[in-house]
Amino acid sequence: MAVQVRLAGVGLARVRFAYSPVFETVMAVDGLRGPRAHAVHEPWARWARERLAGVEGLDALLARLEGPAKPADLLPVPDVRAPDLEAELRTVPPAEADVIRRCHAAVVAPHWKRITAVLEADIAARAATLAAHGVEAVFTELHPEVTWADGELVLHRKPEHRVDLAEHGLVLCPSAFCWPKAWIALDPVGQGVLRYPARGIGTLWEDRDVPQDLSALLGRTRAGLLTLLAAPRSTTDLASALRVTPGAVSQHVAVLRAARLVTTRREGRHVLHMRTARADVLLE
Repeated sequence: MAVQVRLAGVGLARVRFAYSPVFETVMAVDGLRGPRAHAVHEPWARWARERLAGVEGLDALLARLEGPAKPADLLPVPDVRAPDLEAELRTVPPAEADVIRRCHAAVVAPHWKRITAVLEADIAARAATLAAHGVEAVFTELHPEVTWADGELVLHRKPEHRVDLAEHGLVLCPSAFCWPKAWIALDPVGQGVLRYPARGIGTLWEDRDVPQDLSALLGRTRAGLLTLLAAPRSTTDLASALRVTPGAVSQHVAVLRAARLVTTRREGRHVLHMRTARADVLLE
């Protein structure tokens, strides 16, 4: 069983990247409905559940989110790479828009800077892949359930369905809260949209403590590393940006990781580093 998406000619030329604050908020709320969130978000969920409990209208929104399929009118396709929350909410039914706005303020907005850093880093990495290796390489690396063959993008999930985007194109949307699944709009009116877990989301919620002793951080290279690691980056990327060897980067990252200022996580074939919230406090 699979969703087959036809992308040829004009449609391929109209493939672009974007992310959606409304989608992130809706999926964040949906992820909190069970007794446990997906493991990668559990640190955030423990903080968020109490804050979300008092949001007016939450029960009505949750009722609309029942089941694996989500209402298309609550998940607008972003028309620019980084749309404003209020601009997106103008396309959502007013009653639900008010609830989504309150949910965003309660549990997403306090972390939005870090979330968008991860989403922007994913877009930058995949745009580089597109420039170097073409669209097939981008599709191949998006998600284990996504493949590309004979001019069709295939999402290997139920239900069996065909989507023709040969004229309208496709928006590729990295997401923090859709993890671990990929999502695709089955009946798009215009451009289609494929949401997929962003690289590096495992680093989002690690180590939220305030630093006590920062003496190990003195030095230009380590300060430069922390500045660059607002978003996930690989050892090779960091070495190139700082004009040092990958071995030197690894040594400095090890010191920062021991001080709980950097986390390291493997994402498929990539090893990515990102600074923690402890480091965010240091750099404010």
